[in-house]
Amino acid sequence: MKISKIEAIPVWFKPSDEYHALFGSNKKKGTMVHAREAWFANIEYKENVFVKITTDEGIIGWGEACAHPVTSETQAGILATVELFGRIILGRDPFQICAIHEALDNLFLQGNNGARSAIDIALYDIMGKASGQPVYNLLGGAHQMRFGKLATTPRSDPKRMADHARALLKRGYTAFEPKMTGHLESLDADADRLEAILDAVPKSCPVIADPNQMWGTAKDTISLLDRRFRGVSNLAIEQPVWGHDLNGLASITQAVPHKIVADEAIQSLATMIRIASGRYADMVSLKLGKCGGFWKSVQMMRIAEAAGLPVRIDWTQGSHLLDTATGHLHAAVRIVGCDPGMDYQLRIEDKPVKDGGVTQDKDGNFVMPTAPGLGLTVDEKLIRKLSQRR
Repeated sequence: MKISKIEAIPVWFKPSDEYHALFGSNKKKGTMVHAREAWFANIEYKENVFVKITTDEGIIGWGEACAHPVTSETQAGILATVELFGRIILGRDPFQICAIHEALDNLFLQGNNGARSAIDIALYDIMGKASGQPVYNLLGGAHQMRFGKLATTPRSDPKRMADHARALLKRGYTAFEPKMTGHLESLDADADRLEAILDAVPKSCPVIADPNQMWGTAKDTISLLDRRFRGVSNLAIEQPVWGHDLNGLASITQAVPHKIVADEAIQSLATMIRIASGRYADMVSLKLGKCGGFWKSVQMMRIAEAAGLPVRIDWTQGSHLLDTATGHLHAAVRIVGCDPGMDYQLRIEDKPVKDGGVTQDKDGNFVMPTAPGLGLTVDEKLIRKLSQRR
């Protein structure tokens, strides 16, 4: 079986009200809602790219990428990169996934993990369909097929954030990732919001504060946690300092009892090895788009697990297709840090998955599909329509 065609299809998703709430669209003047408002707030459409790969045997695989600051990719950049990568992998056997990634590595093109991820996801979709296996079986098998869900919640006033957390508990959410803005307002303002949420949820419920690198220096973070959250066992902090500040991340991890999660710090296999071997964090956060797809995400996962570090899987911003792909990755995790973020599809109004994919049971738990590949059918007609919005 050979790859016979690679096509990148730009789409423009209409954001939902949940999207605008999360990223600070139409916020009150003088307030901060999200550290990356300049990128995400007040947009008319969210720009993603679908990748369709066809083989000479007629098997088709689908992937998806999103324009995002963490991977420094715009939609136009993704389209150009997929076209370049496509020339390299055309005619190759999809099952030779290691050789394909090596060929892309040998281009010495730094970054571009979103474009690479979309291609990788489509290739795993093909491999699963060709072998009659769901993708998670190609990643080593499923350690969990049914699991709870993490809610990424927008920054608001403390009472509103606490009320939102209580409402989400009733909808079956089992973990929370409230967005913080750190020194863009103040660390104590973030702490007020965290205290309200922690009072609203059970102590068994993980709360992972995400300041998106905006909590300043390591000393700033250590001081805040010591002053405001001493003895709070269900609070974790994701990437409080800049991603390049591995020594700062390590000093926080060593100084506080709370779990410290590495996210933006993980840019490659090399940084994953350094973080795991040096115990620079207590947990690692992996995302398909950030890590470059299933192939490299699983390598990073196993490196972390070999060091005894729990792994949390978070969304890549996209449709039900990307949420389902995220679920396949979470299913393969052996040491689970918390339930995954897999509900980004709620942030877009368009539904380009026609059938299948991850579902929810009556208790609100995610349930993985057992069908081959990603286990879903895309609505290609709708995708083509969304590509004509601009």
